[in-house]
Amino acid sequence: MTTGASPSGNTDSALDLGKETVDPNRDADKHIFSVSALTYGRGTNGKYILFDRPRIRSIPPLVIGFLDLANSGDFAANVFNRVPVPIYAIVLMVIGATVALVMSTVALRDARSSWKNLKLLREERTLLESMSDDRSAELEINHRDLGTEIFDRAGVDIAMGVGAFLIAVGTYMAIGGANHRVWFASNLLSGYVGNALPAVYGICNVGWSVHVWLRARKQVCAVSKHLHNDVASQLLSVRIRKTQAHAIVTAIVCLVSGALSMVTPTHWWPYPVLLICGLAFLYSTWVYRTQIGYERLLLSEDAVLDETSLTTEILFLQSVKIALLDSPDAWMALGLGDMSMPNLLLFLVRCDLFEQLCLELLNDSCLIKQHFRDPTTSPMTLDQRTLLQLDKPEQIIEISSLARLCLEQHGIQLIKNRERLLLECLGACLLHQKGNDKDG
Repeated sequence: MTTGASPSGNTDSALDLGKETVDPNRDADKHIFSVSALTYGRGTNGKYILFDRPRIRSIPPLVIGFLDLANSGDFAANVFNRVPVPIYAIVLMVIGATVALVMSTVALRDARSSWKNLKLLREERTLLESMSDDRSAELEINHRDLGTEIFDRAGVDIAMGVGAFLIAVGTYMAIGGANHRVWFASNLLSGYVGNALPAVYGICNVGWSVHVWLRARKQVCAVSKHLHNDVASQLLSVRIRKTQAHAIVTAIVCLVSGALSMVTPTHWWPYPVLLICGLAFLYSTWVYRTQIGYERLLLSEDAVLDETSLTTEILFLQSVKIALLDSPDAWMALGLGDMSMPNLLLFLVRCDLFEQLCLELLNDSCLIKQHFRDPTTSPMTLDQRTLLQLDKPEQIIEISSLARLCLEQHGIQLIKNRERLLLECLGACLLHQKGNDKDG
């Protein structure tokens, strides 16, 4: 297999790597994060969806980045805290409280998604710990994902979501501030109680962010000592720097925002700083979504991680990504039009596109229905061997056409996600090697 390529390589390098790394005799079931049989069935909208394939979806929606800004929805209630309440202040209170209330419901929905991830990660950890062989690298990934889910997602959803809800209630009550009891309860909810949870969360998140930064620093040392491929080293170093920068920004934003939020009941000047913090938190959420976070399957007994295999896959994905970004016709540049069907399907597996191809075949093609039984009444199971039974020329042409569509429409997004995952796995393997050196 090819083990070296330049990140700034041309289409020829992508073409060569795309051909050389696909071995028709290779057992795809033993591939890193390989695709086993996939079970599909009808969803509520009539479209086919994937069943029984637990996937850790650890990338939060971008709207969660607005939670920090939503916690400043009590601006009008605190700044115009007098009786009678001016009309313009009432309008601002309604707007701020409504935004905070909406964001609290968004946080609740995301917290439910985070809880599903946490349950899957705990199940994965139990499985890994029960294995007899050394799974330190896999457990390191699980620890990183579990901590990220707790501190960077569930913590945000719970602390800022509950805080936004209390702030919304307190701000609505501030409209009736002529009543002394209502005024007092409003100040308590929107001023102190509502801001207490984000402040506590800010302190907790600082501790996790420091841990992430120190872990990334250890990875820097491990890369310089153990990783000898220049391309993989460069890609992993870039990821490490982004991770450290994200950790620093998140820690500063959470600490400053949490501290200043406790001052807002009596002073107006923290709000301009809180606005900056809110925008910085939104930016850090976008960075995590697009450059750091990833989705993945559960690690299983078959998913054994090692530096050589991970480096090979990273180089392969890098060259495919170059072809997609730089070539006007990546399909032809990668030589996919001339590939045999087994090689083409393995290529899609390695790019994390096989699942999407099966969805396209079920929802937008009649091939499966014509060749196999009608899957409308019960789930349909597909794998590479199933698709290889469709060996007539017209069937191969249609599968190739849908594969090309998947590559062009979803290739960049899925390949970037898989590349981030494999780089994280490579970093965990290097940390494990560094730990072994220290023990030795």
